[in-house]
Amino acid sequence: MRKKIVSSYFIIILVLTTAFALIMMNSTNTMMTLQLEDRFVNECELVKKLFVKEYKLQNTSDFNYMSFVNEIHKDIDTRITIIGEDGTVRADTNEDPAKMNNHLNRTEVIDAIRTDKVGTSIRYSNTVKADFLYVAIPVHIDGQTWIVRVSKQLVEIKDLNQHILNVAVISIICAAIFAMVMSIFVSKRITRPIDALTEVANEIAEGDFGRKIYITANDQIGELAQSFNKMSHTLSLSMNELRQRNSELEAILNSMINGIIAVDQKKNIILINKFCFEILDLPQNYVVENESMYKIIRNEEIAQMVEVSMDEGMPQMKELRYVHSEKTLRIYVNPIFNIAREIIGSIVVIQDVTQIRKLEQMRSDFVSNVSHELKTPLTSIRGFVDTLKNGAIHQPDTAMRFLDIIDIESDRLYRLINDILLLSEIESMDREPEQTQVELKSVTEEVIDFLELKANDKGLKLSASYEGELFIKANRDRIKQMLINLIDNGIKYTEKGEVKVDIHTQGSWIMIRVTDTGIGFSDEHKERLFERFYRVDKGRSRNQGGTGLGLSIVKHIVLLYKGKISVDSVPGKGTTFEILLPNNFH
Repeated sequence: MRKKIVSSYFIIILVLTTAFALIMMNSTNTMMTLQLEDRFVNECELVKKLFVKEYKLQNTSDFNYMSFVNEIHKDIDTRITIIGEDGTVRADTNEDPAKMNNHLNRTEVIDAIRTDKVGTSIRYSNTVKADFLYVAIPVHIDGQTWIVRVSKQLVEIKDLNQHILNVAVISIICAAIFAMVMSIFVSKRITRPIDALTEVANEIAEGDFGRKIYITANDQIGELAQSFNKMSHTLSLSMNELRQRNSELEAILNSMINGIIAVDQKKNIILINKFCFEILDLPQNYVVENESMYKIIRNEEIAQMVEVSMDEGMPQMKELRYVHSEKTLRIYVNPIFNIAREIIGSIVVIQDVTQIRKLEQMRSDFVSNVSHELKTPLTSIRGFVDTLKNGAIHQPDTAMRFLDIIDIESDRLYRLINDILLLSEIESMDREPEQTQVELKSVTEEVIDFLELKANDKGLKLSASYEGELFIKANRDRIKQMLINLIDNGIKYTEKGEVKVDIHTQGSWIMIRVTDTGIGFSDEHKERLFERFYRVDKGRSRNQGGTGLGLSIVKHIVLLYKGKISVDSVPGKGTTFEILLPNNFH
């Protein structure tokens, strides 16, 4: 802008100065020409009078025209020409009349003859390369007519024009320099606030909202600065509000437990939350905005759902197995409409229902297993009751044998129901409400005393070792139940050898290790060992009177106290269970 102002000033001054010089030259030329014409007319009148006087004095036809003009030329520095009525030149102070052309066609001569008055003309001479002023007056003597003409080179006008031209050039140069200086000064004064506006506008464009311009001018620039400051303040408030809303929206999206992907009509991603990467097992920032959704959604069914949703404007829902991550996903696809109800994209909601489906399967299996486990003893009880009612009650030996079986099945049913209720109670807890200081050595000794008779019946050695007195914060009955289930499980599956318990500290944990020398199991059973009603050897377990819930109860008790459980087993050599519980009193 500064260059435009400087160049504009320069051009204006140049045009005005040049126009002024041309007007001055034209006006001066006109004025000087009029003055010279007046002077030449007077000189021509004087020559006319002298010619008339001299011609009458001589009164002869042999009048010496050349002598006359040469005599007059001595007094006035002007070219004098005497022209006859027929146009022939009788005398000329500058040239030989005999060599001169007929002058009847000269403009000044024609005007003088036509008007019988003064005739004037200005012509350019190719010989001397200059303008000449010609003044002609008709002379009438005794019926004869002559034309007296005076002429002179317009040297004065030429010199004056040159002078004016020189002055004009100097004036133009001075004016140009002045214009440059003034334009630079004025442009700086004008553009300084505009430069400030530009600088602040660039800073705002780079994200530094809320900037102000401090201009105290009372002109339009000042009003512009005030308007700009208001705009900047409003923009700052709007951007802060927008940032806050975007931050809230981002926080909401990233707090959702479902994956969210929004795409435009070209299937390019315009929004994606962090949980989507976790669901699809992809690294963070695997894709960014404006990248194709096919980079992250590598499933033909989902892509087709997006296509159908955008083509038909209808929501889509499907549950499918996502082979890339071996997860079960529930997909919701809904078109995105603008205010004009035009489809501008689609939003995809991805819900991981893998655990839900697993829990449903577990629940189904649990119900099936419970039904089966309950049905078996109930069937036995009802069968023997019917047998007794049909007459066996009158046979003492048979009746007592049947009653013993009913008693065993009732006890099995009782233990099964208790284990189911216990497992349900533990699963429903987030934390143990009744916690006390539990000394593990005393609890373990109570369990060993309780199970020692059962171990002795099988000829097994039951022992325990401790690292001093170790305490944990827990429910004593639950810890006791956990140890009973583990040790009893070891006794059931061990035919010879021993079952031993080792309790010691391991860093910030307390380690409880239960080792037996029983039948063990292969690695294929390890993942499912703690499932409800899962048995490595189903027939043996039932014969031993197990409910199939003991290890599941152990696992849930450990998890209730934020602990860890692991198992290691070698077929034919034995099994080792290791439990880590937080050392709350270390």
